[in-house]
Amino acid sequence: MSPLPYAPDPDPSLDVQFIDSLVPQVTAGRYTLTAHQTLTHSGARVDEDGYLDPPATQEVEVRASRFTVQPEWIHGTYPSPGATGLYDDVLPHITLDRPTLPWERDEATAANGTRLPWLALLVLGEGELPETDPHCLGQTEARTVEQLTGTEDGVVLPAFDQATDPVTDDDKKTVCRTVLVHRSVFHAVAPTEAELPLLTHVRRVNHRHQAPTLTADLIQVGDYAVVVGNRLPRAAGGRYVAHLVSLEGWQKFLPDGTKETYDGPDQKLRLISLWSWAFETVPDHAPGFAALTEHFVDTEGEQGSALLLCVPPGDRPLSGDDQKEVAGRLRDGYLPVSCHTESGRQTFAWYRGPFLPQPARPRTDRERRRCAAEALIHLEQYGVFDVSLATAFTAGRGVALADHRFGAALLRLRGKVRRAVDGRVQPAAGARARLEHLVTNGLAGHLGEALRAPARPTPLTRRAGVTPVPAPMGTPTAAHLAVRGDDPLVDPHDEDLLLVRNRLLGLRNLAGVPFAHLVPDTRMLPAESLRFFYVDPDWTAMLLDGALSVGLAHSFDLTTDALVFGPDGQAPLPEPAAPVTGLLLRSQLVSGWPALEIRPYAGPRATGDDEKALPVVRREALADDVLLVLVEGIPGRVEIAEPQQGVHFGIDELDEGGADDPVDDGVIRLRALTGDDIGKEIPDKHFPDTPGLRPYLRATGPSAPDTVLSVARLAAGLKGALALDHDLTPSEFAIQMINAAQRRTFTTDPETEPDTVTTGDHRNG
Repeated sequence: MSPLPYAPDPDPSLDVQFIDSLVPQVTAGRYTLTAHQTLTHSGARVDEDGYLDPPATQEVEVRASRFTVQPEWIHGTYPSPGATGLYDDVLPHITLDRPTLPWERDEATAANGTRLPWLALLVLGEGELPETDPHCLGQTEARTVEQLTGTEDGVVLPAFDQATDPVTDDDKKTVCRTVLVHRSVFHAVAPTEAELPLLTHVRRVNHRHQAPTLTADLIQVGDYAVVVGNRLPRAAGGRYVAHLVSLEGWQKFLPDGTKETYDGPDQKLRLISLWSWAFETVPDHAPGFAALTEHFVDTEGEQGSALLLCVPPGDRPLSGDDQKEVAGRLRDGYLPVSCHTESGRQTFAWYRGPFLPQPARPRTDRERRRCAAEALIHLEQYGVFDVSLATAFTAGRGVALADHRFGAALLRLRGKVRRAVDGRVQPAAGARARLEHLVTNGLAGHLGEALRAPARPTPLTRRAGVTPVPAPMGTPTAAHLAVRGDDPLVDPHDEDLLLVRNRLLGLRNLAGVPFAHLVPDTRMLPAESLRFFYVDPDWTAMLLDGALSVGLAHSFDLTTDALVFGPDGQAPLPEPAAPVTGLLLRSQLVSGWPALEIRPYAGPRATGDDEKALPVVRREALADDVLLVLVEGIPGRVEIAEPQQGVHFGIDELDEGGADDPVDDGVIRLRALTGDDIGKEIPDKHFPDTPGLRPYLRATGPSAPDTVLSVARLAAGLKGALALDHDLTPSEFAIQMINAAQRRTFTTDPETEPDTVTTGDHRNG
């Protein structure tokens, strides 16, 4: 924050600065430049003859936008044009790329000498523009400036100051957009003269701001003028249109703040609309973010055990080893499923998907499976099978077969590798048969080693006049089958290689795997639930085995796959740098907050602003109410937060409970205005002390616009709550009205309570 009219350079430690205003030294109008010159010698004037006397004068005109604005000056709006959503706690605003625009015209000055903006943002609802736009579709009426300087029956036109800033002939040809507003409606929604500065400020953004933005009002580096409306859309829903209007000639029509309602004549005012957009707010009776995430805490179980992805074993007492075995398997994420054996007998088997409630056991060396039967695990003690890995193999094969491009590319790729090997081996007569015999009898690994070994000179007999003859071939040697980094089996940019490799990497992140394989029972993920899990690397490895089983015709194909995709292959599939974990969210949060932020951190407690989140390897909404997030690493805490879509203004909901209408129980979370914590929330302090902002709404008459904030009264209340010794400046008011994003933190630290909703901070200056 800074006093008028100058602003300092942005502090590199801050993300966003809010500045009262950027007032140009010269505003629009006509000026006279006077030039005079005096010649002196030894301090005495020597131009008595009147050199440059009288002084030279030049009339100049400084022009600024008056009737229109350029589209490229509009940086963004919130809500976005045409948007439909829940906006009953939002003050609509418009952001301008031209940061001095609201102060470029010297229309009026406040009693304290502050330059007043000549722009205001009016938010109007359905039926409040009956002549121009009764259904709030964003319609306007075109008028030339010449028409606005004339007369119109029953309509009051803007009174331009022809003495100090006359309308030129060129201006009269300008076509501008206008709206016809009844004077009583204008009086109900227009800000007072004292409120105008509070609703207009400058936002300065520096390079450190990294908050994601998902609306048209992008948070980008630079200075921007922000004009905020003073009206909250109704909780009952409805369509609205926001008009950025010129106040030139309308100062005397502004409400004076001494009374809230206006019963004067029903005159019609022709306002110039410099920019407008329409949006719709929908009624919503669903719980808010705080209530929805509070439910996860209420149902977390002892030490968060109910937040793990498994079927609850129940609390019935267990008797005997068999029941304990069953309960233990349920806690480990297993589920009994019906199955048929190869003989046709119907029985049950144990199945567990790739998501485990406990860390996966260390992997053991294993051979490549060629069919699902090889992956069956027989539990001899109980005479049943564990079909988990066999199901993974079948799932991978099914996903691969469903993608004909993958299957065709895999077959072509194997053919290319085989031809490359054939060309390097150069077998003599009958050697090909012997090579295949060796591969078939388990020597594929030796072939792979040979293909990966460094090249050595081929033993040849070189004598003058004698043609070199290759050495007799027995088993393949490194000399025959060398694969060097500059001589790969397949072109690294080969389309088939890239397609197959990328598809396998996606499959390892479980892309395309049916949801029933991931969560086989709805009891694992009931409605309005959050579940954490570990990913079983054996399950995902078997999934890839199933995909690579497509088109297997020979044991040599297994070697081909190892040469290309194995750990030492040409295009290996890199293992994750850390164990893969994740969460599943089944909640209204998924559809209600599409840009919901999931931030996993390694430490159970925050360590500072430089702390980096763990990499998210996959995030996907699997259904309207189901979100899957896979993380590389084991998080010590996970933050679930409302999207920080930018710097928006409005009121906040309570941490717990609340009514359907934010005006009845909304609060404004207070923020520090001094010291190093400037812009950060003051813990556990909000305004008003008794939730509800109806006392700070303007009183309305019959059929008059409602939910309009009395900004001056609200600013006075905030001043008292913050115990300030001065009135709030525009930048200070903007900081208090930031629409805070809430977040819920889940942590492994037993000393940290997970059931506290906090709010995200834009560090503001």
